Amino acid sequence: MRISGWEGRLWAIIEDARQRPYVLGKHDCFRLACRVVEALTGVDRWPEFAGYRTKREAMVKLAEHGANFEEAGDWFFGGKRMEVRLACRGDIAAIATVDGEKHLGICVGDKLACLGPDGLAMIPLRAGTCAWKVG
Repeated sequence: MRISGWEGRLWAIIEDARQRPYVLGKHDCFRLACRVVEALTGVDRWPEFAGYRTKREAMVKLAEHGANFEEAGDWFFGGKRMEVRLACRGDIAAIATVDGEKHLGICVGDKLACLGPDGLAMIPLRAGTCAWKVG
């Protein structure tokens, strides 16, 4: 269940993400998703995953919770993934880059806010591969 005032907190997180440099394990796509989950539900999941500094360390943490990125997402978000076109503001989506790497984005309407080494980018919602409901 989403807690009252989530909309304002969501936009504040997105704006903050625009201002801060990308740092793997500190300010990356997963940390951003954790901040959104906390803003919408009041539940801070970040402490369970904090501490990774490399892509390899991040992948090891994911593998503890699923055989692939999407299964780990099902576990983390507490429900089966859905088609990305069904995502609403504040839901989390998976995206795949041209090199096949998977990342998370935040649904902000018809766009996904995606945090990467070049900063926060807004990409079309349809670029997502699946999504998870938050709250």
